[in-house]
Amino acid sequence: MRIALVLPPFFYKRCPLIGLAYLSAHLKDKGFEVSIFDLNTEMEVPEEGKERAWADKLFVDKFFNEHHDLFESLAEKILQSQADIIGFSVWTITKHVSLTLAKIIKHKDKSRLIIFGGPECSFYGDSFIKNEAVDIVIRGEGEEAILEIAQRYEKNRKINFCPGALLKINGEVIDCRDRSEIENLDSLPFPDFSGFLLERYYLFHTLPIMFNRGCLRRCVFCNTMVTWRKCRFRSAENIYKEMVYQIKNYPYLRKFEVDDTALNLNLKELLKLCDLIIRNGLKIDWGGSAIIHLGMDFALLKKMSQAGCSSLGYGLESGSQKVIGSMRKGFKIEDAQRIIRDTHNAGIKVILNIIIGFPNETEYDFQQTMDFIKKNREYIFFVAFPSECWIGNTSYLHTHPEEFGVDLKEGGDLWETKTGLNNHAERQKRIKIFNDFVYSLGIPLHSATKQETIHSGA
Repeated sequence: MRIALVLPPFFYKRCPLIGLAYLSAHLKDKGFEVSIFDLNTEMEVPEEGKERAWADKLFVDKFFNEHHDLFESLAEKILQSQADIIGFSVWTITKHVSLTLAKIIKHKDKSRLIIFGGPECSFYGDSFIKNEAVDIVIRGEGEEAILEIAQRYEKNRKINFCPGALLKINGEVIDCRDRSEIENLDSLPFPDFSGFLLERYYLFHTLPIMFNRGCLRRCVFCNTMVTWRKCRFRSAENIYKEMVYQIKNYPYLRKFEVDDTALNLNLKELLKLCDLIIRNGLKIDWGGSAIIHLGMDFALLKKMSQAGCSSLGYGLESGSQKVIGSMRKGFKIEDAQRIIRDTHNAGIKVILNIIIGFPNETEYDFQQTMDFIKKNREYIFFVAFPSECWIGNTSYLHTHPEEFGVDLKEGGDLWETKTGLNNHAERQKRIKIFNDFVYSLGIPLHSATKQETIHSGA
């Protein structure tokens, strides 16, 4: 039986999506034929620097009306794969396009089983399953659920029950409840990138890799705990074997981007991985996001550098201890300063991620963030373009706004504190001040996805 896995527009085509690569590998391992459709590589993504615009239904509807033929051709391309099951990877910025494409496909051929999965389905699966174009919604981890659906559908051409899924049977929604997460991540086959048009991604010599799923931290603005209930780790041996495997398949490969919440959640396995890379003489560049982990010392960072770790993106978020505490980040500002300096001195590039306008951030707290960056500027390779504090997708901040004195209004960027002092306009003002300040220090600003320098003074 054929299965199509689809990443709809409009996603920045930095490198392949590892989630689809894992699903593809898992299904192929059980004998299914899989086609990958990253539709972002089929075109030049319009206004790709404005990703959040695609989360606006009115914006997407207007684009669809102006480019109806484009959507028709994309739907036809998927149908031509002869896939019995069509699975969509749904994100905040792809949900409206996903529904549009699913509707077109269903109109053309009602026999195709359409499944929605991905992060957005963990947050709003109930709304997706009510759409007439969607047959099944998978919430949470997808490998075992989509495999069970494929096996049942191949045998019986119908699905009556599947843990981890929402089903629609004769118009009635059936909640099959949660599915147990995969305990042993080493049991998964290595992600399969053979179905992706790798030469069409901006980082042609880079592949994503996963060290773990979940997070040790419980930051109130983050929804990782909704997608991954438990934190699980791959062994160093398994990660190393995958590195060797992918390099053999793609000899031009130069770098792995660790596509996790943080690559340094399990320092024991991280140290083992570095030892394996160094001992076997594997020459490969790697890096990714990291937490401010108190166990990170100079010796470990130096070994990481020797093993090819070239950059770490720390989620500092703020230079104010008060704000850090309210975020439940779990570290002290002085610890962050030590780790940032040790990282730089070990030969690893430091990237800082900042959130502007957390509910209890005052002008003084905001100034503390800029003071921290100024004090440590010689240790910072670049600062990621700051994020305006966004409240949504069932994060703790979203579900407990009263604890933070927040009036959600429409959520997203439009919330404000009940005092009215912290609002969207004020946060945008601070972002402008922040960007100009960082630029004045001679520190590059980069967007979170694009690796090109930007600054507000341009």
